[in-house]
Order: sequence, then structure tokens, then C-alpha cells
Amino acid sequence: MQDFLTSILNYKLAISLIITLILMALRALLIRVIRRKSVILSEDQLRWTSRAKNLILALIFFLWVIIWWQELHRFALSIAAVAVALVIASKELILCLSGAILRTTAGISSVGDWIEIGDIRGEVVEQNVLSTVLQEIDKTNNSYDYTGKTITLPNSIFLNQSVRNMHFMRRFVFHSFSIYTQPDVNIFEAKQLIRDKLELYCSEFKEVGKRYHALIVNRSGMAMPAPDFSVRISTNNISKNNFTVSLFCPTNQAITLEQKITEDFFNFYYEKKNTSGKQTINIDD
Repeated sequence: MQDFLTSILNYKLAISLIITLILMALRALLIRVIRRKSVILSEDQLRWTSRAKNLILALIFFLWVIIWWQELHRFALSIAAVAVALVIASKELILCLSGAILRTTAGISSVGDWIEIGDIRGEVVEQNVLSTVLQEIDKTNNSYDYTGKTITLPNSIFLNQSVRNMHFMRRFVFHSFSIYTQPDVNIFEAKQLIRDKLELYCSEFKEVGKRYHALIVNRSGMAMPAPDFSVRISTNNISKNNFTVSLFCPTNQAITLEQKITEDFFNFYYEKKNTSGKQTINIDD
């Protein structure tokens, strides 16, 4: 009898391993077909790669449960006395599974979205039942560039952290920056210079930006700031002028526009200072 049971177990184990190897080979083939010869994967390729991986893993798990159902049933009955201990031991695993369910049912994110969780910002490149993988986006310098690092988050994080989905920021973004100066220049003349430069630089994408803004509003169903630029003047606690510039621009041009406007401003600023200095010298003479 013992030999018979052993042979059955060996048979089931062999069948399970064969099925696993076949499905893993199928998974590798599917991923190769999806990737083709691409060096950098597109958003659709990343999405289908993630789906293929999750589908094969789910199929392996389902077939293993079917093959080993009787043994699992006996095992479940035998561990009834330690069920509470198992729940406690697998608390994090249960939280990850719960987080995956919340992420899916609430539509928190999908492959290709930009999301922000706490101090982490990145593009979702893979999602599975236990974790979410992000390609990190630089947040400290607000440059919207990839850092080259990947971050793997347990899905339990969706249960206790607020998630900001920034999917629409992939193309256009509300970008703000500040320019500080000494209070030795005509601030209203300087403000007009900044507005003139913004009008010049934003003219090439102004209409596209308005259409994209309308698309975001229609899809999200929420009110958003108008896609216009603005310049606000204020002072800080050390009596310096602060020009806060806000604009709605293509994400990949945000830092370039910031640098160009800052450069134009300080060219104007030093030109005015030099002119003022020369006038003072002439008066003293």
C-alpha cells in the first residue's frame, strides 16, 4: 500500500513538473514574440508582457491545485489547529494579495501609467499579484527624467498609502519654477519681459496644449487650471523678489523652457544693473 501511494505521488509530481516546464517554455516563447527584436519596449509591449507572465503563473497555479487537490484537502484538514498561526505568519502575503485586488478593482494604475506614492515617483512597467515594478522618475529636481533605477513595491503599499496617478503628465505638465533677485530692478518691467518670452516660447505648442487639456478634463471629469501661463510676484523673508512662473507645456520641454526663461531674465537683469551703474558713475563725475 505504501509503495502504491508513493508511486501515485511520484506520478503526480512528474506530471506537475512536466506541465510547469511546458508552460514556462510557452511563457518564454510568448515574451519573445511580444518583444520581437525591440531593444526598448513600447507601452503596449510592456503591458502584454506583464499579462503573459501573470496568465502563465495563474495557469500553473490552477493546474497544480487540480492535480494535488486531494492532498491539499487532507493537508488543509490536518492544519486546522494551526490555521491562526499560518494567517499571522502569512500576514504580509495576504496584504499584498489584498493590495493587488484593490489596485485592480479600483483602477489605481496600469502598465505605462506614471504614479507617485509617498516620495516615490515612477512609470509602471510590471504588475503582478504580489508586487508592482516602477521605473523611477527624478522627483527631487522636478526634471521628469528617468533615473535608470527600478523600484519593486509590495502591493500592500496600496492599502496604507495614497497613490497619485499622473498618467496625463507623460505628454503635458503644469510646470512651475521660481526666479529670485535682489530688489534693485523694476519688477513690473521684469514681469513683462518674462510674459513676452513665455508668449514667444509657448506659441508653438499652445493650440496642442489646449486640445490636450480639454481631453484630460473630458476623460477625468474634473476641473483643472486653465492651460495658460502666469507670472506672480512676491517677496520672501530676506527681502528678495520672487518671480513664480507657471506654464502648461510638453513634459519633455519643461526644463528646457525653464532654463531659457531664466537665462533671458538674468541677461535682462544684469544689463539693467550695468546700465544703472554706468549712470551712477556719470552723475558722480
